[in-house]
Formats: sequence, C-alpha cells, structure tokens
Amino acid sequence: MASVLIFAASALLLAGCSKNAEQETSGSNSSSASAEHSEEQTETAETESAELSENAVPSSAGDIYQTEYGQFAIPEGWVINEEHSTDEKPFFVSEDYDGSGVPDNISVEYGTNHYTKEQAADFGRAILQQLDRQVGSDLNGSITSSGTTTQAGDPVLTFNVPLSDRDCTQYYIVGDNCYVMVYETNIDGSASCDSAAQTIVNTFTWQ
Repeated sequence: MASVLIFAASALLLAGCSKNAEQETSGSNSSSASAEHSEEQTETAETESAELSENAVPSSAGDIYQTEYGQFAIPEGWVINEEHSTDEKPFFVSEDYDGSGVPDNISVEYGTNHYTKEQAADFGRAILQQLDRQVGSDLNGSITSSGTTTQAGDPVLTFNVPLSDRDCTQYYIVGDNCYVMVYETNIDGSASCDSAAQTIVNTFTWQ
C-alpha cells in the first residue's frame, strides 16, 4: 500500500486539505466541444470570461474530459485550472472563482494497487486506516465511509474527512489493480461543490 499512501499524502497537499496549503488558481476549459455563436452571444461570453482568469472558459453540460484511463463529464459551471493541472491530474474549480483565496476544488488522479474489484472492501479498510494515521489532530469530527457505484456499475468507495476549515471527500472508483480518486475540497460547505464531484464520479467510465 506504499503507492496509495504517497498518493493520498499528495492529494492532501495539492487539493488544499492541509491547513497550511494555499493555492492561487485560475481555470481553463479542456472541452473539445465548440459551437458557433451570434455576435451578441460572443460578446457576452467574452465579458464573462474576462471576469475570470485569462485562461478560464466556462464549460457546458455534456462536455467530456478524456484521459488515457477513462473519461467523465465536466460539471456544468466548472472549469479546469491550467496552473495546477497536469495531464495526469486535472484540477477543476467553479467558473465564478475570482482568483483570490483557496477555492472549492476537485482533482482527478489515477493510481495502481494490488486489489481487484472484488476486493473493494479490503481496499476500503486499508484506505480508512491510512486516513486515520494521516489526518491526526486536524480532524474535526469523524471520518465516515460509504460504498456506491458509478452509472456504469463500477464500485465507488467514499470517505468524508471533516477538517476545521474545510470538508474533504475522497471518492475511489475501483478497477482491477487500479483506481481513480476524485478528490473534493469543499471550503465553504457548498452543495454545488458536492454535486460537481458527484457528477464526475457518476459519469466516469474506464477507457
């Protein structure tokens, strides 16, 4: 489980779940879908985009983010954050984010392990043990866990980690000897952030 430990620790830092972690972020859209707009629509879109960072382009419902290991729908109203994203680990923020402070954010990352889909429960117990060791005194309440499936029927392990200044949720989509972790950092308790993370999880399909 060494690879999982390193992975989870990285997520705590990059996703903003460490009390000392700070991010200055700007977003951009990875969607390949495009449409022809009237002159008025174009002017409106440019005005809205100017309020964000220069690379931020709002996504629309149905936009798909493609990776080497799978794909998922980009939540409506959310954009990819180019500054902190890599091909291996994209970060998404709300299109309303103005660049100040640490925003609600969601990251997606692929990892490998020695568990099969049928061993999802064992994988979940190992993750929970690691979280108990990693979070320590930063925890503000109890870590809770649950299990569901994606729309495609793949197992999903969900771990909610309440901290004093934010609420972090890890969603592990379990494959055979691999997983995808959708990491939600909810700063202000926003229901829209929870919904956005659920959209990514529910629509994920393996490549």
